Amino acid sequence: MYTSGVWIVKEGRADEFERRWQEAVDATSLEFPGVKFMLLRDRENPSRFVSLAEGWRNAEQIEAARATPTYQDSMAAVWRVLESGELATLDLVVEVS
Repeated sequence: MYTSGVWIVKEGRADEFERRWQEAVDATSLEFPGVKFMLLRDRENPSRFVSLAEGWRNAEQIEAARATPTYQDSMAAVWRVLESGELATLDLVVEVS
């Protein structure tokens, strides 16, 4: 299973967003070490970021991660520098190597 986020950062706050996202992921990865987190930045719209996480065992593990006080606190800090954000839980449909 995968999770993703699409984040639109407030003007002038991109560095702060990156730092806060990194802090949130660092805390979450300690509790869920099998999950790989990635943050990508849109080259044409530098205020737009996409995050991806792979390696979740199941939806229950994702829900457990999102329910932890550490996750909730760190994500609250992330949301303070955003214009908007959208989270999704995704299933792999096709993979090509």
